[in-house]
Amino acid sequence: MIIDHIDNILFYRELLPGLEAGIRALQSRDKWEPGRYEFEGGYFMIQEGVTKPMEEGTYEAHRRYVDVQILLSGCEELAWKEYQGLTPVIPYNPDKDQERLAGKREHIMLISEGMFYAAFPQDGHKAVAHTKEPHSYRKAVMKLPVRAGDLFTGI
Repeated sequence: MIIDHIDNILFYRELLPGLEAGIRALQSRDKWEPGRYEFEGGYFMIQEGVTKPMEEGTYEAHRRYVDVQILLSGCEELAWKEYQGLTPVIPYNPDKDQERLAGKREHIMLISEGMFYAAFPQDGHKAVAHTKEPHSYRKAVMKLPVRAGDLFTGI
């Protein structure tokens, strides 16, 4: 898991092929409506809403894509746990590239406007949450393909 400020995002371009193209695509307009948008090397979704209580829902993990989530406005709280420390509750769905997992929420961080995080396949993450008060958020969720030699199959 990488958590950083958006000013530093391109420091990670070697680690995240397609990142630079995704950032250029995001910067090509001043305003994006919620939805899915393709770019060479991946795609991104613009999402907005209100966070849900941290104790609701599950962690998720992906195998084919790295999630790069950029907070455009507002904030959310994010729980992280290593994949091996989680228990599958909904099996991996290859069409959605998603597995749902249960586990303790021990590592929680506030992600505010101007920050981003990258969740790799080994990173169980529970996003769009709050521990006390609901938060409004607007974010870009970029999906960058995992390099073929780095595919994660779970354990």
